[in-house]
Amino acid sequence: MRMKKRNIVLLIIVAFIVLSVFIIPKVLFPKYEAPKVTGKHEVCVTVDIWEDETRKEIYSDEDENRSVTVKFWYPKEEGSYPLVVFSHGATGMIDSNYSTCMELASNGYVVASIGHTYQAIVVEDVDGKKTFIDGEFCKQVMTDNGSDTPEHERAVYENSQKWMEVRTGDVNFVLDTIIEKCKAQEADVFQRINPDRIGLFGHSLGGATVVAVGRQRDDIDAVIDLEGTMLGEYMGYENDEYVFKHESYPVPLLDVNSSTVYEEASKYEDREYVNFYVGRNAKDFHDVIFHDVSHLNFTDLPLVSPIIAKMLGTGDADAKECIETVNDMVRQYFDYYLKDTEELLIEEEYFISSK
Repeated sequence: MRMKKRNIVLLIIVAFIVLSVFIIPKVLFPKYEAPKVTGKHEVCVTVDIWEDETRKEIYSDEDENRSVTVKFWYPKEEGSYPLVVFSHGATGMIDSNYSTCMELASNGYVVASIGHTYQAIVVEDVDGKKTFIDGEFCKQVMTDNGSDTPEHERAVYENSQKWMEVRTGDVNFVLDTIIEKCKAQEADVFQRINPDRIGLFGHSLGGATVVAVGRQRDDIDAVIDLEGTMLGEYMGYENDEYVFKHESYPVPLLDVNSSTVYEEASKYEDREYVNFYVGRNAKDFHDVIFHDVSHLNFTDLPLVSPIIAKMLGTGDADAKECIETVNDMVRQYFDYYLKDTEELLIEEEYFISSK
C-alpha cells in the first residue's frame, strides 16, 4: 500500500527533526569525562559584551562599531589574582579552551576569553544573539595553506596582516577596558584582578595575536603561543621572502608546537620558520614539543566532538591526557612568571599515551 505524498513528506520532516535534535547532537557532541581541575578555588563564570567606539566593524555592511564578547572565569573567594587573557584560533570559539580556563581559575587566576566576532565560528552575546563567521574571512583562512608560490605567499601575508589588526585591536581593547573597570572597582570579577600581573595565551591565530600584543604593550608579564605562526613578527614580504622584525622579543615567551611543525619546517632549507627566528633572538624564550598530537589537540575540541576533530585532524595521542598536560604546563608557566614560584616545572618534550 502506498502512502500519500504529504504523509511521506511529513515523515521526512519528522525524521529530520529527530536526527537534528536527538541523534546528530549526541553523535557529534557525545558525553565525555571533563579534564581534571587541580585547584582548590570554586570557579565563577560571567559574560560581558563590550562595544569599542574607536573602531568600525569591517565585517558588517552596517555603520556600526566593533563589539566583542568576553567570558570570565574567576575564583569565588575574594582576593587579588593575576589576569590571563585568551585568544582562540581562526574559526574557533570563546570556549575552545574551556578546560584550560577552568584549570587556571581554580588555581587562583582571573581568565578572560575573547570571542573574536566574525572570526569565530559563532559568538553568542549576553542577549543570546548569535553572530556567525564571516564567509570571506573563512575562505581566506581555508586557502591559507596553498601553493607556496610568491604570489600566493604575498596574498597570505596581506590577508594575515588584516586579520592581525582586528585581533590585536580586540585584545588591546579588552585589556584597556578591564584595567579601567579594575580602577573603578566594578563588579566582583574586577575587584579580584591584579592589573600589575598580566599573562596572555592563545591557540593558532590566537597565539599569533597574543605574541603581537606582547610586543605592543609594556604591561604584559608572560605570553604563551599554542601552535600559532607568529604572523605579527613579519614586517614585510620583499623579494619573495618574509622579512622578520629584528628587535628581540621583549616579554617571556613560551612557544608550544607539535612535532609536525618541526618536521614541516625542516623541509625548507632555504628559509627559517618565523617562530624559530623569534626564539633565537628573544630575551626569555622557552619552546616545548608535543609528540603524536595535531593542531587541535591543544584545544578541548577532540573531547567535545571527537568526530569533528578527527575530520579536521588530530594526532594519535589520548585527547584527555593531552589537554590535561597542556593545562598543567600553561598553569606552571604562568605560576612562575605571574606568581613568582621558585622553579619553572615544564618539560622540553611531552610524549602522550596513545588513545
